Amino acid sequence: MTTSIPRNDYLEALAIPEFLYISEVAPNTDKAASKCLILETTTQNSFCQPGETQELLDKMLSAIGLSLNDATCLSIKSSDLEQVINEYPAQAVLIMGDYTGPQQDHIFNTHHPKDIIANTSLKREAWETLKKLKKCLK
Repeated sequence: MTTSIPRNDYLEALAIPEFLYISEVAPNTDKAASKCLILETTTQNSFCQPGETQELLDKMLSAIGLSLNDATCLSIKSSDLEQVINEYPAQAVLIMGDYTGPQQDHIFNTHHPKDIIANTSLKREAWETLKKLKKCLK
């Protein structure tokens, strides 16, 4: 006799941390158009989890007049980038981390907050990208 175990229960039983198998959306959870869709493809020091990385992301957004409430933040697999960008309508998309996809007027790429924390010399480059994002949102 085979019993079906929900996927999340199965992964939890294997002691796989929840943030690795559940995309967390903080704090805007619906797919309604948001000002900014912020994506990360890393699970280590995720900005979807409370902590230093999320605090830095909040400060970065505040510097251009946004808050986490203005954004939909997702931690996803690299292979799902295009699908997620199409699923979640937003005025602009900010990909934090490595991105080699097509360049578009409303898609921006900068360093992940965890990388900026580890190497503060990345702040200038991230700031320049944030200024371009702000212009796109006007």
